[in-house]
Amino acid sequence: MAWSRKSAMFASLSVAMYLLGLVLRNQQLVTVAVVLLSFLTWAALRTAHGDVASTGRRSEDAAFDEGVQLQSIVAMRKTSSSRVFEDGEIEVTLRIQNNSNTAKVVELRDRVPEVMRIKKGANYVLMEIGPKRETMISYTIETPLRGFYSIGPVCIRVQDELGLFHNEKEIQLYDDFLVFPKMEDIKDAMIKSRVPKIFTGAVNIRNPGEGSNFYNLREYLPGDPMRKINWQATARQDGKMMVNEFERDAVSDVIIIVDSRAVSETGPVSRNSLVYSTRAAASLTQYFLSRRDSVGVVVYGDEIVSVDRDTGKKQLYIILTKLAGAMAKGNTPLKIVTNRIMPHIHRGSPIIILSPLEDDPTIVDAVRDLRARSFEVTVLSPSSLEFEFDARRIDRTGYEVLKTERDILMTELRGLGAYVMDWEPDMLLFTALAGARGF
Repeated sequence: MAWSRKSAMFASLSVAMYLLGLVLRNQQLVTVAVVLLSFLTWAALRTAHGDVASTGRRSEDAAFDEGVQLQSIVAMRKTSSSRVFEDGEIEVTLRIQNNSNTAKVVELRDRVPEVMRIKKGANYVLMEIGPKRETMISYTIETPLRGFYSIGPVCIRVQDELGLFHNEKEIQLYDDFLVFPKMEDIKDAMIKSRVPKIFTGAVNIRNPGEGSNFYNLREYLPGDPMRKINWQATARQDGKMMVNEFERDAVSDVIIIVDSRAVSETGPVSRNSLVYSTRAAASLTQYFLSRRDSVGVVVYGDEIVSVDRDTGKKQLYIILTKLAGAMAKGNTPLKIVTNRIMPHIHRGSPIIILSPLEDDPTIVDAVRDLRARSFEVTVLSPSSLEFEFDARRIDRTGYEVLKTERDILMTELRGLGAYVMDWEPDMLLFTALAGARGF
């Protein structure tokens, strides 16, 4: 039970009147003060023993509570989705029931994560709910950042009829939701495996075979299916039958390595290396899976978390979930990561590294080992220097010195045969990929 401003004012007034009555020896002031104090005591005891208990449950579970005696105030919440992408929206509906036989003045706040923005409506309300009545509030939140979040608890304050005292309670009602990194539409990543796996897929290698893209014309050989005959070319060759040849399709193993060390969170919370890296990894995963490639992801920070290579839509959501939960912490060297994964990857497979390339002396050795084993290495590096400089956390001189050191490192990586791009904050992912490949 807590005192309101009104009750505190009455209590102060009663004490002042009582003391003043004693000083002036005024029996009437003392009597009025005693009556006021007695009234406040009665109101406090009544509120303390009143039926102001509360409980919470999800709206989907309401049907299971039919016939059960509920407590005084009940909160039920319903959300429009439990999975959403960055910059998406979630609609929340909160239903409040008063199951007591008296009206309740209720002040309610539905707690939302601090990084979320309320776009429409409000998560706070102050109202009177009649006996055996219910009311609903609705609001919409925006989800600007990836991660795992919860809505709740519901904070309720119930006042007495006179507004003198109130009881506060938190209803432990939580609704979890997951925010995936947003994805950019990529038309062509310009990355193909030199040694693809030989079964139907979508990465074209320049060899004839069963496929979907035209490769060449050749003369008809016994056993060629009739559907491959090019009748127009046959007519131009004076009756010599010509058939179409197609490029053989193949599936690549694509490995995406995401740096989630503590240094990757340098910069503003919504503009740092880890934010851009997870979005790039999500976009690349969607692109390669749409080509029917086999995609695996490795996220390293304080530990190494990997998703084994696979194909299909299910793999996309598995990877998105891992990327949504990536936290910036630890300082695992890249060489430890590459040493662990190299024995399990086909030689010649594309490896894409998303890293700020900072505070890791093993980067050059790791890329050298990958290139020595014929892996095609692409490095996209969202620089934390750009984020720090844009936020005016480093001066121009410090920025130029660190930028020079970074350029030297990138030149060394290019000398090893890796495709490297200094990914600036406002650069589209497709542009960064094209720049890394020299287009």
